[in-house]
Amino acid sequence: MKKIIKKLIEEIGLFVITYYLKFLVWTSRIIYINKEYIDDFLNNHKPFILSAWHCNVFAGSVLVSDMDLYILISQSRDGDLIDRIIKRFKNNSVRGSSSKGGIQALKSLIKIAREGKRIVITPDGPRGPVFQLQSGIITLASQTGLPIIPFHHESLKQKKAKSWDSMRIPSLFNTIIVRYGEPIYIPPNLDQESFEYYRKFVEDRMMENVQLTEKKREELLNIK
Repeated sequence: MKKIIKKLIEEIGLFVITYYLKFLVWTSRIIYINKEYIDDFLNNHKPFILSAWHCNVFAGSVLVSDMDLYILISQSRDGDLIDRIIKRFKNNSVRGSSSKGGIQALKSLIKIAREGKRIVITPDGPRGPVFQLQSGIITLASQTGLPIIPFHHESLKQKKAKSWDSMRIPSLFNTIIVRYGEPIYIPPNLDQESFEYYRKFVEDRMMENVQLTEKKREELLNIK
């Protein structure tokens, strides 16, 4: 009986989250900044690695819907729910993380990337530290030649969850700012020093993207 109730609660939760995200997009104005960075790849059917901090996981799934992305998702119970949500928005998943199934997931991502697929990674997930870029995305970009494109969103009306990543939860009837960073290419055959240089470089560019998105949010709030 407990399993049935648990399953029912999960199905209700999936339904509520899915339709909340759909209504979020339907009732909100979305401002895109530097969208040309990703449009060139989408319009010309070219692969890339979209890199977003874990704080963007909740609404990120609907903001990148229908792009035929392969999203790296942890093998946790939370990951099971995220996996089902992203498939509702016509994207795909690869299961694994730095803490569980990481090596196999990285091998799968390299194979998928070499097949010309687009990939999404949250490089500080699934457990943090927040805004600290883990090494897998650098290995992936270096071995495949795909560019890393930073992604971040902030909303004028949003809550920050009391979680390690302060996950952004936008309200309905909102203005959402989606900002892309300039594509970053990582050279092959990096030595240890060069690898750390590029890891820090990508981390810094992602944080710059966060700061500029937050600055735009403050500007819009001040106008109101």
